Order: sequence, then structure tokens, then C-alpha cells
Amino acid sequence: MTRRKIIILGIVLCCLYIISPVDSLPEMVAGPLGFIDDAAVLAFMISLIKKLRAPRNNGEKGQLMKQAVVEVEDSSRKNNDSIRFGF
Repeated sequence: MTRRKIIILGIVLCCLYIISPVDSLPEMVAGPLGFIDDAAVLAFMISLIKKLRAPRNNGEKGQLMKQAVVEVEDSSRKNNDSIRFGF
């Protein structure tokens, strides 16, 4: 199995645990503390989703950031030029 498939499997298993009526800390017995295990599984699932959505190549993220900076700089130059020349 690839890393992506393992992460997806983990997300599905987390969803099943959160939905299932069987808990390691039942809410009926532990009261509000019974939600701790569900919250931990939810936090773990969110971390898996972040790993799944992370860019595969670190250089790709840097490239996107450079492109965004260039676009912002270009748009600010256009605004400054129009203010100077009264357009």
C-alpha cells in the first residue's frame, strides 16, 4: 500500500470510531470525560487530513509562495503608478 492509501484508511477508521457507539471511554459511564477519546481521535484525523493535503514536494510550496509574492508586488506597482500619474 502506498502512503496515501494508508492515510486514507486511517481517516476512514477514525470516522468509524467517532460514529460507532462503542467507545473506550463511554459517555454514559465517564460523563463529559467520555468525550476525551473522541476528541483525541478527531485531532488525529485532522492531522492525517493535513498530511494528505500537504504538497508532495517541498519545492512546490516554495514556488507557489514566490509566485504569490511576485503577483502582490506587481499589483502594488500598478496601483502606485496609477496614483503617481493620476489614472
